[in-house]
Amino acid sequence: MNIDAIFFDLGMVLVTFDWDIAIPRFAARNGGNEKIIKEFLAHPKHESFERNGISGEAFYAFGRDSIKWRGSQQEFQQIWNEIFTEIPEAIRLARALAQEYPLHVISNTNPWHAAYVEAKYEWINLFEQRIYSCAVEFRKPDPRIYQLAAERAGVPPERALFIDDRLENLEGAQKIGMQTIHAPTTQLLRAGLEKYFPHLAKIANAEIVKERT
Repeated sequence: MNIDAIFFDLGMVLVTFDWDIAIPRFAARNGGNEKIIKEFLAHPKHESFERNGISGEAFYAFGRDSIKWRGSQQEFQQIWNEIFTEIPEAIRLARALAQEYPLHVISNTNPWHAAYVEAKYEWINLFEQRIYSCAVEFRKPDPRIYQLAAERAGVPPERALFIDDRLENLEGAQKIGMQTIHAPTTQLLRAGLEKYFPHLAKIANAEIVKERT
């Protein structure tokens, strides 16, 4: 189980995201119609936005008309973006791993969310290569996104470890030979990592001490 690089998913591994935060805020500017907001959030154009298949301006226009938005584009994007909460234990584990291994991100995301995360969270710089689907025009579980990530990191896929909360995304990585950890919770993330890196607990505990001093 030799590992030369570790690739993390972003959403629900390093940060949570919750559309229930955004829905009432959108509804406050469309007359309270939450139903059409939920329909908009489930629309396939969302995935297209994550593949750079639609511009930000066009996506905003679609969203504005779909939810009958009564506000500015700036307000719309602010509500769209403010759905994330970092997962402290996952960040602590990433900081510990970064002392010994190159870390990278592979994420299905859109340009607005990618820019927001890059600006808001300083720990994103722990990750050397950030492979965002909107920048490369492939989404997980397309094997091409994992192949591209491995090439950019300069590692053979079989010596790469990929972590995600969704099994279908792990299957895509496995198709090119990556090793994987299924991490729908921080407990499973830590347990999976400790199988590969038995000394991780000691390093992570040192990070806790550092945070408290």
